[in-house]
Amino acid sequence: MPLDAMLQGKVEAFIARRTPVWTRWLQQLVRIPSPFEHEQAVVKKVEAILHDLSAPKVFKLSHHATQLARLPAAQKPFSRKVDRHSLVAKAPGSISGKSLILNAHLDTVLPGDPTAWKRPPFSGAIDSRKKILHGRGSMDDKAGVVIALGVLDLVVNGPLRLKGELQLHLVLEDETTGNGSLLCLKTGHHADAAFIIDGTRLDRAINEHAGQLQFTVTITGTPASVCVSHLGVNAAEILAELALFLKDKVGRLNRSCSKRWRIFPSPFQCSLQNVTSRTEIFTVPAQATGQWYVTFCPPYDLTRMTRQIEDWILSFTKMKNLSSPPVMEKSGYAVEPVVVKARSLEALLHKQAQSHGFAPIAPGPSTGTSDLRHYANAGIPCLLYGPGRGYNPHRPDEYYHLDDLPKMVGLYASIAGEWCGLVSERKA
Repeated sequence: MPLDAMLQGKVEAFIARRTPVWTRWLQQLVRIPSPFEHEQAVVKKVEAILHDLSAPKVFKLSHHATQLARLPAAQKPFSRKVDRHSLVAKAPGSISGKSLILNAHLDTVLPGDPTAWKRPPFSGAIDSRKKILHGRGSMDDKAGVVIALGVLDLVVNGPLRLKGELQLHLVLEDETTGNGSLLCLKTGHHADAAFIIDGTRLDRAINEHAGQLQFTVTITGTPASVCVSHLGVNAAEILAELALFLKDKVGRLNRSCSKRWRIFPSPFQCSLQNVTSRTEIFTVPAQATGQWYVTFCPPYDLTRMTRQIEDWILSFTKMKNLSSPPVMEKSGYAVEPVVVKARSLEALLHKQAQSHGFAPIAPGPSTGTSDLRHYANAGIPCLLYGPGRGYNPHRPDEYYHLDDLPKMVGLYASIAGEWCGLVSERKA
């Protein structure tokens, strides 16, 4: 059931009273760098917040390399750094009701060149006039973490009493492997539905994402003196030609993609990420290796996309009359396209967003990847929505609009209330 007028008033009063605290949490989290393998400090801070909230149940899930390597859906790299944990917090329902997961990630990408930022990347500086908070991770995804914590605050300490259980999955490795959300599910922390608060603005919800494939190709040429380079086969130059050849071939697939994916200029992408070629000063390189990252959308899956690239490489080999064919190997990230059937969640999100005065939300696909796939594979209806307006995730000068923080907490509180069911209001 939706929140009635009296309860809604109490929820809004609680949100107004607690927003300064939540804003301070966001600033504190942004000031703690948390790239891959360096998340311990931010996890410790969130643990302290959960303790202060008196969260009924908190679970620390260790990221053990050997344990993760045994999970078929886990992605490399498997870090051997110790004391790395994803967190699950639970507020059990008062009586039987549907359960709900709110997922957000604690890790961030690196800031890159700090001189490219107008403010230091971990300043957490607040522009009071524009009501925005600056810093790496402010939008992606520490605002999502604080929104989830705010909803938990409402349930544990505020007027919102749920019939069903509310879970928070606050995870590591969204920006690298997705293994944090996978670990939550594989250790038994399931629910009837999930929302991932990450990666979208207020008018977009994601119910589908593209497939991803990372691979390497090694070219073997023939050494020769640079003074008579025509007598050899320059592997680095062949690799450069292959890169342009593959980019053109993958790009052509955009001409025939389905209408659903044409909202993007190029859902099929082919990016050369790394090139390695070493040789003596007076010799053309006899070997070169490149690493590529390809995104693709249905009807292609991993098997079809891989075979297509292999066929293109074979065609290139014949065209160039290479005596040694290039060697392709899957080298890293590889996930299937994901389509989630979550009409009930889409209807719930639309209804509650409308009641909170949000603009219409368009569910649709994303060319990126997300932890959505793990909930879909576990049979849990899931949508990715929030944390709100922002700018430049993964680029310099990332920021988050602070006005969105209480709005999103209020929206997700209403979603939780309708999905999990309400018992009765409690004094705030």
